[in-house]
Amino acid sequence: MRSVLDNITIILVGTIAPGNIGSTARAMKNMGLSRLCLVNPQCALNEESYRMATSAGSILRAAQQAKTLREAIAGAGYVFGTTARIRRLRPHIFPPEMGEKVAELLPNNQVALVFGPEDRGLSNEHLELCNEIISIPTARGGKSLNLSHAVIIMCYEIYRAVQGRATHEKPRLALAGEVENMYDHMRSALLEIGYLDPQNPDLTLGSFRRILTRAGLKKEEVQLIRGVFRQLLWYIKKMK
Repeated sequence: MRSVLDNITIILVGTIAPGNIGSTARAMKNMGLSRLCLVNPQCALNEESYRMATSAGSILRAAQQAKTLREAIAGAGYVFGTTARIRRLRPHIFPPEMGEKVAELLPNNQVALVFGPEDRGLSNEHLELCNEIISIPTARGGKSLNLSHAVIIMCYEIYRAVQGRATHEKPRLALAGEVENMYDHMRSALLEIGYLDPQNPDLTLGSFRRILTRAGLKKEEVQLIRGVFRQLLWYIKKMK
């Protein structure tokens, strides 16, 4: 029987240790999650991966692979990124709040939860692709958690929230791939009119991202915004 938990994907970016991938699969299985995606892993699945996965070997065998995070999240309607560092321009939420939001999103949307490499975490460029950022609070002096420990905390909060989910559900949101195509049109048009710095266009574009992705965009909203910038590009080219 299909579960709403089948609508969530755990994405590991640039993972270094094969054992951590196996431990992640084990954490997922214990909390009812099954979809795993590996983005540009710095290691290969091996005997250690399957040993650490114990009974979750099927998750490893079915794991998808992607070259970039943008490719991995293309089919997701909402993306959560994890970080151990406080980001000045991006407010973060804590796992319990994330769990409640995921429970509302899952019935109608594909959700992605992204974890970065063990040594440095997700980059700012990775986090720009995420709707929201999650941070796990630690005691004074604590720096960061093991990757699989962070995964089990997040998965538990999702499982707990889904079990006690209220009837309120979020509407279907635009897929991340559609949203990124919208930003491509925005970037092109704003560069053409000189609004963006051609040396660093994503600095200002990042502000638009934070405004537009905070609550999630529906498909028709993305189409509307993209249409405006597509028409602007057409007009610019016509006037040249």
